Amino acid sequence: MTPINRAPPLGGVSEVERRYFDLLVKKRGEFDPLAPRGWRTIARRFAEMVPSGKLSRLLDIGCGTGQSLQIYEDRATGYVGIDLSFEALSVARRKLSAADWGQADACRLPFKDCSFDAVAFSSVLHHIPDFLPALSEARRVLTPGGRVFAFDPNLLHPAMALLRWPKSPFYLSEGVSPNEAPLLPAALRRAFDAAGFVEIRQRCQSDIPYREVGPRLINACLSLYNFGDWIFERIGLGRWFGTFILTAGRKAVEARRA
Repeated sequence: MTPINRAPPLGGVSEVERRYFDLLVKKRGEFDPLAPRGWRTIARRFAEMVPSGKLSRLLDIGCGTGQSLQIYEDRATGYVGIDLSFEALSVARRKLSAADWGQADACRLPFKDCSFDAVAFSSVLHHIPDFLPALSEARRVLTPGGRVFAFDPNLLHPAMALLRWPKSPFYLSEGVSPNEAPLLPAALRRAFDAAGFVEIRQRCQSDIPYREVGPRLINACLSLYNFGDWIFERIGLGRWFGTFILTAGRKAVEARRA
């Protein structure tokens, strides 16, 4: 097997997140919070929002243990997955040795300019308090006309606002990394625009069921939550208040400078 590329020493927010997910994967041996239908829903939306045919080289930021590969594998002939957690990457390599895996920080990508046709943030931006530098790095490594895609928890979803927003009186910290917080769709759109992306597309999405969450006691009610989230999408509310925000954009052929 090809060794996993290690990042230079991490610091600050990145180091805190790395330690959290390294410990999580060591304890559990895997990190896969979504049910199969959830991954399929995101894959379908990715195909709709990034409509450029086959992608010769895609960078998946926040690939974790390799679960997010299933979103992109039908579209990308070349795939590179990076993550902060070396433990998660080790699991990914054992399962999927044919893919390229590397340890790297989203805000300091170790790639040359114009290296990828597409960059995907797989539930990553909400772990970075200031994620504009990560979006700027994505634009740098994209080829002109290349596409960016991201999915992140939505603060407008009632459960996210009540249970996963650190400022909520009902906030549950178990199962949440130290810097994690759901985002507002408008904040993501503004950041994509500020990073220089054009043709920004965005929608929220329910019917992304979870396999498990923390605290574990909540898992007893998870099937009820997933059913409610399915209803949310069917009655049209998921378009604005869905569990996840899906955002996509394009790097202009003559991109403006940061």
